[in-house]
Amino acid sequence: MVEQLVHFQPLGRKTNAKKGKTLLQLATEAGVSIESICGGAGKCGKCRVVVRSGDSALSRPTESELKLLGEETRKPGMRLACQATIVSPSNIIVEVPEESMRGHHRLLAAGVEPKTALKPAMTKVLLKIPPATLKDLRADDDRLIDALMKQARVRATIHPGVHASIPNAMREKGWMATATLYRKQEVVRFEPGDTTGVVYGAAADIGTTKVVAYLIDLRTGETVATESMPNPQIPFGEDLMSRISHTIHETEGASELQAVIVEGINALLSKLCEQNGLQHEDLLETMVVGNTAMHHLFFGIPAQHVAAAPYAPAVRTSLTMAPEHLGLRIYRFGKVSSLPNVAGFVGADAVADLISSGLYNDEKTGMMIDIGTNTEIIAGKKNRLLSCSCASGPAFEGAHIRFGMRASTGAIERIWIDPSTKEVKLRTIDDAPPRGICGSGIVDAVSELFSAGLLDASGRLLKAPGNPDVRKAKSGGLEFVLAHAKDTAMGEDVTIAQHDIQEIQLAKAAIFTGVSTLMAKLRIRCSDLSCVYAAGAFGTYVDAASAMNIGMYPDVPVDRVKFIGNAAGSGARMALKSTDVRDLAETLSRKVEYIELAAEPNFQNEFAQAMFLPHRDLSRFPHHRKQKPRT
Repeated sequence: MVEQLVHFQPLGRKTNAKKGKTLLQLATEAGVSIESICGGAGKCGKCRVVVRSGDSALSRPTESELKLLGEETRKPGMRLACQATIVSPSNIIVEVPEESMRGHHRLLAAGVEPKTALKPAMTKVLLKIPPATLKDLRADDDRLIDALMKQARVRATIHPGVHASIPNAMREKGWMATATLYRKQEVVRFEPGDTTGVVYGAAADIGTTKVVAYLIDLRTGETVATESMPNPQIPFGEDLMSRISHTIHETEGASELQAVIVEGINALLSKLCEQNGLQHEDLLETMVVGNTAMHHLFFGIPAQHVAAAPYAPAVRTSLTMAPEHLGLRIYRFGKVSSLPNVAGFVGADAVADLISSGLYNDEKTGMMIDIGTNTEIIAGKKNRLLSCSCASGPAFEGAHIRFGMRASTGAIERIWIDPSTKEVKLRTIDDAPPRGICGSGIVDAVSELFSAGLLDASGRLLKAPGNPDVRKAKSGGLEFVLAHAKDTAMGEDVTIAQHDIQEIQLAKAAIFTGVSTLMAKLRIRCSDLSCVYAAGAFGTYVDAASAMNIGMYPDVPVDRVKFIGNAAGSGARMALKSTDVRDLAETLSRKVEYIELAAEPNFQNEFAQAMFLPHRDLSRFPHHRKQKPRT
């Protein structure tokens, strides 16, 4: 039988043409990395490929596919790899354009992590057990309990599943064995010999768009390795509301969403273990953080009440569950724990942000902003903290932006426009030819166009005499050319269009409405903020001056903005390493006051004002001025 293959050009990779598989799935099997911000949901339009032969073996284009490709930009044979499914095995030749290839993705997994006194929940104790004799006929479990009391001064119970391992573990290494204790109260493992040198745990930050997992050595507190992936729930919806809607309208929706995120984290844990010569059984505990919806979906808790007024979560307190209950592949009698939530859309990740930033202990008023598909904001100081959540959407990840992409090789990350000559200067990730534009570049582009007089306060692109870079777009409206075809990786102009600017206006307006609402509640002005903690990957790489220039960040001197990286991941690692941090988190989750923006009487008006650049009320931006080009 002749083998039917899919050939991916120009990389020369090939794989079997399996019926029912999409070209995106087969590309992954063949080791071809194709960009797909939406995780294969057919919503972002980034996985464009050109089928050079064998198109009859593929499913017909879907409505969403035709809409995303558009008549103006569609080439003969062009398909979205995530939507083109093999219906009859055949030899197929697929060209992957340069702009569709995923380069090295710049991941911000690290974050500012204050030094934490090591006090993990999982500890190991080496015991010398008195052997059984005709004069000492105590049961093995009594010997273990007594040895713990005498040698480690610990009074503990034994997990029911551990009893079966006790007899052999005691005798195999001459009555020398290691007990693993959870919070020094429960024996969760009993092993022969000395295994005190292997004490590992994992921390996971479940973001709406990305998932990051960390391998931690609990003896030293060292972060041994890090792995990440797009959130595998994205095909069920790019935003939280879409995913929650899936759980409501589909009978197995909640189970599906839980299964894919657990499977995703298991995949990350497998990579971490394989790279470091460990087994899944070596992982004793996993600490998980995420916004309230992500938290509920992971733990299998109904999330639909978070999406409807009065937006009350099902669970606020921290949780600890058995791995078997969730299907997480770590030591079977280990623990899966989480930090507590605050409210409807301010979850355990925001508590982790708060802990790692140190805002909760500040004497002066500050603000923490963690920008993502769902943006969390906490403002205040030691004696009072307010929080809110903003539906900022996935635009900063490149979704819904014509040339938007994640922060990977070839993404435009910095832009400067000379206000006099309108000349554009760019910086791309890895200094590669431009392939698209990532979040930090998108904010820069809007800011620089505004400062150069090519964008008015309403966000409307303006034609400048003698400047051909502002032109009519094929899709209608105007667009500005950031990089010309001769300089790009794919031989096509990279532009920012009127529609793209509107997407950023919506996102930045949502964020600033949250900022201004919390300041009003605290009765402070921007000038009263002693520090603005910018958290998350976007917060770290975006230019603070650009963000303030378009009215996304509060208007403070730039030196007051402190970049703290993936603060949620940092907080999760701190909690894994210290039960004192967990106790602090529980206290803070009760202390932080939650403000539901949708219930604020001035919300709609404030949002409408914030759509302007930087804001309709310029008194909120006393330092605002058209900036000089940055160098």
